[in-house]
Amino acid sequence: MICCVLLASGFGRRFGSNKLLYELNGTPLYLHALDMLRQLSKRRIDGQEIRVVVVSQYEEIETQACKLGAQAVHNPDAVEGIAASVRYGVQAAADAEWMAFFTADQPYLRAETVFRFLEAAIHSGTSMASVISAGKPGNPTLFHRSWQQVLLQLTGDVGGRSIMKRHPEQVFWFEIPEEERWDMDVLPGANQPDAVDKPTDFR
Repeated sequence: MICCVLLASGFGRRFGSNKLLYELNGTPLYLHALDMLRQLSKRRIDGQEIRVVVVSQYEEIETQACKLGAQAVHNPDAVEGIAASVRYGVQAAADAEWMAFFTADQPYLRAETVFRFLEAAIHSGTSMASVISAGKPGNPTLFHRSWQQVLLQLTGDVGGRSIMKRHPEQVFWFEIPEEERWDMDVLPGANQPDAVDKPTDFR
């Protein structure tokens, strides 16, 4: 089984408000990601089902995730940072062979692109994978179950990309369009030029 974990616990401090609930084209930002994953979950890779888990500290998001057929996991430790979300996601995906991690602020990421990424990565012979665009890494990322214990040991505001940096020989890179890699980090129109090019990691 492939478990797709949507990390939706952030506080949106740089954004200025809860960006997960910010409406883009009339739809809350997190729902763009959740709908994409719901489309993805209808497919199979080498016979493996794709399951969706949503990790959040927000009741509204958890409730909507359940309504859409995903597993909702409450994160009471969101204040710790990225690592808490990752740990709860890994625990929920304990029986999965592969764990893919997604952020909830990439509204233009397409299900077909993610499917091709997962398929290529699983067939690559490596145990970790990440999308990349114009030399800039982004989300989603993918980990084989052999990394579960390492991911569970993460603490603080540190995510899975720190593991990739220590083991670059195990990382498969998959090029995607820049528009799909882009994540919304600040309110539209805000004068913060690093909104697109900031370092990327799990949230």
